[in-house]
Amino acid sequence: MAFRILHVDDDAIFRDFVQVIFADVEGYEVVSRQSAGDALDTVEYLRPDVIILDIMMPTMGGLELIHELRQLPAIAQTPVILLSARSRHLEQYASLREMASVILTKPILPDVLRSEVTAILTKV
Repeated sequence: MAFRILHVDDDAIFRDFVQVIFADVEGYEVVSRQSAGDALDTVEYLRPDVIILDIMMPTMGGLELIHELRQLPAIAQTPVILLSARSRHLEQYASLREMASVILTKPILPDVLRSEVTAILTKV
């Protein structure tokens, strides 16, 4: 059984980047969505093992999306990694640290993201 990663980001280049990061990792499947709405439409069906969210997205950002995800019983406990160019400032908010397993800064090194996802999935 493969671990399923849901990656939500409005930047097509970054979605491709995350796909490439995990392409060589056996047992990992990355499913990408370009908007929070697309993610909400499919998240319960996908049942991801971990969710990677961009914070800055049009219409509904990652912070709003994580609030929505926590309302879905089947997804409420799914670990979330938040990605943002401004994450250093976000770590100070206790509510975000409670909702997200990890808050990371973009740009991110492939090994760092792979390692964080692996650490989360080995705890599951």
